[in-house]
Amino acid sequence: MTAESVAVVHPLKSGGLDAAVDRLARWAHRAGVSTPHVVETTPGSPGVQQARDAVASGADLVLAWGGDGTVRSVAEGLAGTGVPLGILPAGTGNLLARNLGIPLALDRAGRVAFEGVDRTVDVLEVGLGGRVAICTVMAGIGMDAVLIDAPEQLKSAIGPTAYVLNTLRAARQGKMRVGVAVDGGSPRWFTARSVLVANVGGLVGGLDVVPEASASDGLLHVVVLPLATPVDWLRTGSRLALRRAVRDTSRYHLQGTSAWVVTSGEEPRQVDGDVVDPGRTIQARARAGALVVRVPRGTGPA
Repeated sequence: MTAESVAVVHPLKSGGLDAAVDRLARWAHRAGVSTPHVVETTPGSPGVQQARDAVASGADLVLAWGGDGTVRSVAEGLAGTGVPLGILPAGTGNLLARNLGIPLALDRAGRVAFEGVDRTVDVLEVGLGGRVAICTVMAGIGMDAVLIDAPEQLKSAIGPTAYVLNTLRAARQGKMRVGVAVDGGSPRWFTARSVLVANVGGLVGGLDVVPEASASDGLLHVVVLPLATPVDWLRTGSRLALRRAVRDTSRYHLQGTSAWVVTSGEEPRQVDGDVVDPGRTIQARARAGALVVRVPRGTGPA
């Protein structure tokens, strides 16, 4: 298998392997290239090893067909290799695709995957206390990890609305005492409900939690959300919806190339929408230009 593309496919997000093969063949034929070799993800192997194997086999393009977890896993296997990632978004959030302007309609995304241009973007290397994960969008500790922990069956049935229905449960998440240190500096201490360490900031529903961020700025962005009062909730939500980078006490923004976040007790945590074990820390560093992604023409720097 030399100089051909490989598709890493989540079987439950793609309508089954046979259907995925048929659609991939149609998209490849339209682009005038060979049909990708298809490999499935499994619960125990969500895409990292499949992507590494594809690179070792000489693949010139690796496609990730699935949700944010599949995309993140394949990106982890490709980071630092120079082999481009094509995204076929089939999840609930599809956050990296949204942030890079990749269409959410699969047929249009398939055209981009085979006929788009390559853009070099940053990733975050996130330490979770005992293991390291690649993060393409954002990691978080506190309320956001509760918010996104909606049941898979519910997300499959009603899509992003599942997160809305989870809001009441997330709102019960208590405040935490949290310290944030950027680029090895002294920590700043906050009382907050959520802290995000972001590569890019766009969320579902047009919200942008980090309007200052760019996928290729070489930085990570830490956003502390106190959400102490109903007024804070309203002010923060409205400004995120309007994508305004405003300094006030409803949202604190710090940026640099590395960050350390520590809380006084164990809190829920997530990486790119995947809930991980609770803990007290998130350590992160930006890896500038570590990932190549196939994007639509004219959506950003190549």
